[in-house]
Amino acid sequence: METSAASRLCLSCGMCCNGVLFEIVKLQPEDSIRELEKLGMKVNRKKTEPYFKQPCSFLNDCTCTIYTQRPTRCRGFECSQLKQLALGEITELEAQAKINEARRQVDQIKIMLATAGDTMTADSLTERVARVFAEQPDETLKSAIGELKLYLARHFRTLGNQ
Repeated sequence: METSAASRLCLSCGMCCNGVLFEIVKLQPEDSIRELEKLGMKVNRKKTEPYFKQPCSFLNDCTCTIYTQRPTRCRGFECSQLKQLALGEITELEAQAKINEARRQVDQIKIMLATAGDTMTADSLTERVARVFAEQPDETLKSAIGELKLYLARHFRTLGNQ
């Protein structure tokens, strides 16, 4: 079976699930919290709004282990790269280059975090950077996360994301 360009890109990226693009995902009324919790999802609440934290515990490399049972927002999300690909505005190769650049920037930040002694990889990248920066202010780290956020906003985020 032929894998679509969009599927290949998603399977090489994973940033919508790994804590890079988002810190939390809000669950929707049509999501069965009970079923998600049975699968092992830790559902939190902000006021009465249910959500789960990123990185998603169901992400294995760049693959969703509950793909057919994933929450509504996960089902509906398409990053800017996928939208532009679908419209024929970019090629798969161009989209992959954007993913590769974002991942390069993320890897650079992860090296800085590891060097600073951060081992809490169960938190989103933004949470990790904020924690390390609060303990050890580092302008290089602050600059790197700022550049990444701009890059993600320009090339991956779309209006109404998560």
